[in-house]
Amino acid sequence: MTIFSQITADMQTGPATARSIETHLRAGIADETLAPGTRLPPIREAAWQLGCAPATVARAYRGLVLAGLAHGEVGRGTFVGGPDRRAAFPPSGPDDADPQSRIVDFAVNGFQMHDASPLVRAAFERAVSRMTDGLVPVGYSSPAGRVEDRAAAARFLAKWRPGTDAREVLLTHGAQSALFAAFQALAGRGGGIACDAATYPGVIGAAVALGIALHPVAGDANGMRPDALEAVCRRHSVSLVVVMPDVQNPTGISMPQTRRADLATVASRQGLMIVEDRIYGFLMPDAEPGFSSIAPERTVLVYGLSKCVAPVLRVGYAVGPESLIHHIEAVLNATSLMVSPLLADAASWLLEQPGLPERAASLRAGIARRAEYCLARLPGLQADRLAGGIAWLAVPEDWTADGFAAEAATRGVRVSPARHFCVEPRSAPQAVRLCLATVANEHRFQAGMDALAGLMSQSGRARLVSP
Repeated sequence: MTIFSQITADMQTGPATARSIETHLRAGIADETLAPGTRLPPIREAAWQLGCAPATVARAYRGLVLAGLAHGEVGRGTFVGGPDRRAAFPPSGPDDADPQSRIVDFAVNGFQMHDASPLVRAAFERAVSRMTDGLVPVGYSSPAGRVEDRAAAARFLAKWRPGTDAREVLLTHGAQSALFAAFQALAGRGGGIACDAATYPGVIGAAVALGIALHPVAGDANGMRPDALEAVCRRHSVSLVVVMPDVQNPTGISMPQTRRADLATVASRQGLMIVEDRIYGFLMPDAEPGFSSIAPERTVLVYGLSKCVAPVLRVGYAVGPESLIHHIEAVLNATSLMVSPLLADAASWLLEQPGLPERAASLRAGIARRAEYCLARLPGLQADRLAGGIAWLAVPEDWTADGFAAEAATRGVRVSPARHFCVEPRSAPQAVRLCLATVANEHRFQAGMDALAGLMSQSGRARLVSP
């Protein structure tokens, strides 16, 4: 018996079609005859079994991928089940601010090491007062945001996109909302997006939800490789590339200027639009000019306040040429109508307060201290990749990343294994991501890192066996 035996038996009613193949496979997935992780036959082999054209099988497999029922891995084939996207965002545990919590959470990338609540409280109190005075509307406003809020964002973001006009700014419900809307507007269902092989899980989650194919691009010590991007564009239909030039999540790599320029050249040659995620830009005040400066005509800059302020302030921005922004605005109008003017007013005020750069400076100093602590205890880390508060830690050879994370959890420490970040999880390196700025209490941070250091010195094969 083969995966396609039943279809072959049914062929007396007519030749196999893409629809009949897909229907058969969907049924097998639904009743778990085809378990998650099952490798589907190669397209040409399946076509030979079914007596149809390879293109027919390819269309059937494509339908499963777009439905999230299967996923392809370059050089390995098509597998049942989407990559495990239930864990696309590493699960958060008990709030670290809870004194009763025994979990030291290095998995979720927040910046609670310094309390942002005084800043947020002042912004909210002011916004509520202005609403009471009739200066902040309680009704609907434009999907793009109020003119004054867009203007405040334009002034703030001009450091990364010089000359930004308010008309080129859209307000969103955080950077993730901006990413999602940009993907839908600029790539669309069935489209293709190039991204780092290991990337921010929100990129993967958005693409899966939208039915957009992600094509991983290999990188090196300087980030995404231009030649690899060019090769991906030759092999696949790609309309968009996602880049994180300052602090790449999860590796912490910052691109040198030559790499940024070379990637922009490839994007121009291949006709790609660029989504530039600079959510960590506040941690790199001396960073080289990014894609919004090098190639402003094809770049949409994405930013949000969840990192530089706090996740409670769900306000983000998409900034780019009006020709692109117009399409993204249409998606926002269809999906969220608008960002609350109350939140937007609070955010606009914060963008122009001295407390915001002061907080950024404080976070940079705190991360630098914690980076020194980690470098002294965890082998293999690179100092120049820790400035963004992310540590990409290769586990010892006799550990797997998942095994290391599971063992760390038994010791009260939560970390994120590499598969959470990989477009092709089966090709994930044996590494874990550590977030240095999430844990508020310094003693707990050090205790958690000490626990990981102890684990790094132990063999992954040494386990207690219960009788």
